[in-house]
Amino acid sequence: AVVSTQSTGVFDIRNTKESLESIMPIENIKKCPIISVVSLPGETSDVLVSSLMTVSHHKKTSEGNYHGELLGIPPGAISSVAYDSDSSNLLVSYKPVLGTKGSSEQHVLMKLTDSKETGMQTEIINTFKGGSTQALRCRSSLISCPDDDNHLLVCLGEQESNSIKIWSTKNMKMFQQFPIKKDESGPIIAVGPHRAAGTDYLCGLTNQRIVQYKWLLSESHFENNSVAYQIDVPN
Repeated sequence: AVVSTQSTGVFDIRNTKESLESIMPIENIKKCPIISVVSLPGETSDVLVSSLMTVSHHKKTSEGNYHGELLGIPPGAISSVAYDSDSSNLLVSYKPVLGTKGSSEQHVLMKLTDSKETGMQTEIINTFKGGSTQALRCRSSLISCPDDDNHLLVCLGEQESNSIKIWSTKNMKMFQQFPIKKDESGPIIAVGPHRAAGTDYLCGLTNQRIVQYKWLLSESHFENNSVAYQIDVPN
């Protein structure tokens, strides 16, 4: 993302000094920082571009340019956007509304459908509520259950309780929850999957550590005990 123009650069990883092309923001839309860019599977090189306030779908035209349209999502201060290509599910996470009593983090799970007649459409599946505070932007994720590709898990970091929360999309209930000691690790700022040597893990990132939870195939859940790795931050 290019801050000065609010555009999105497309790069060849073999040459990151110059972009191959730019995806420009939609005209007449209030400009604000871009926080997420997701490439959609397929031959058309579609891209989802998320800012602090909007999510837009950009489709490559026959002329080689990108045409963008806003997705119909609830209004609010967006903190994170995640997409699962297998289910076409989109997770948009919102920060609590400052100064509003009873406001909390909202994690809205939506189904995306695309057609030539209507364009990209969204349908809300469920809303998961989080904590009432979020000092640092926190990235959520959608992951497939390691032993069931049809079971999608919503993985969230909650700074109020400083914990990782996992919700099942089969019954929309809490699947697992892992508290993280804030005085040792700092606030949770991202949650995501990791796979190494044939083993699946869920990782939580704080501003000091990475905490890792191993998937136990025999029990079909993540191990409660975590392994922590210290992050060496350069001076």
